[in-house]
Amino acid sequence: MCCSCNIFYPPSFSLETQLLLCVFVFVEFIWCTLVRFTVYCFCLISLVDEAAREKLAPFSALSKDESYQSRDLETATQQEAKHLYDAKVQPTTLLPKQVGNMYTASLYAAFASLLHNKNDSLAGKRVIMFSYGSGLTATMFSFQLQNGQHPFSLLNIAMVMNVSEKLKSRLEFPPEKFVKTLKLMEHRYGAKAFVMSKDCSLLASGTYYLTEVDSMYRRFYAKKPGDGDNTDPMSTC
Repeated sequence: MCCSCNIFYPPSFSLETQLLLCVFVFVEFIWCTLVRFTVYCFCLISLVDEAAREKLAPFSALSKDESYQSRDLETATQQEAKHLYDAKVQPTTLLPKQVGNMYTASLYAAFASLLHNKNDSLAGKRVIMFSYGSGLTATMFSFQLQNGQHPFSLLNIAMVMNVSEKLKSRLEFPPEKFVKTLKLMEHRYGAKAFVMSKDCSLLASGTYYLTEVDSMYRRFYAKKPGDGDNTDPMSTC
């Protein structure tokens, strides 16, 4: 199942109109063609604007199927709605673009991107969160952001997330090692009675990681200690 998401803080339309418009906005960053499709879909929102409708009037005679295929219409809508896309969607795209498809986590990675990029101007703004899979189910909800007291201020949350430094700390692996790791994960999927590698040198301090699955499918975890961490390193789930 392929999971995609979108998050943006909406323009000054009624909430009902915003919710109706959201069904046109699908954000998926794993393939460039889908990024292009995302931009085009979002740009369709401009059709609700009177000035935009006037500029797009030459395309009004197109049938539904013709409108799907028209490159001229795609270009025109992108040009007309670029300022809206840049303001409402672009700030949410940092982590999805840098990390790729995270399935369920994609929605919240987009939200983290928004906090990272716009934390100084989000207080009082409403955010729409919309996620969907390749099946028949989608979820949408919205909330209004408030700038709480420290440590729950938007600025402090963004600082604690430290998105820029986390992206810089990523490690580069050759494709061959990545494929080897995927094959190992595939082999162990649903398996029992195995012990994981003891090497946790690449993990950040404070990370919990799987160490063992016993013959009863019980999973054992350890926590990589950090400075001043006196937590019992082993736990069971």
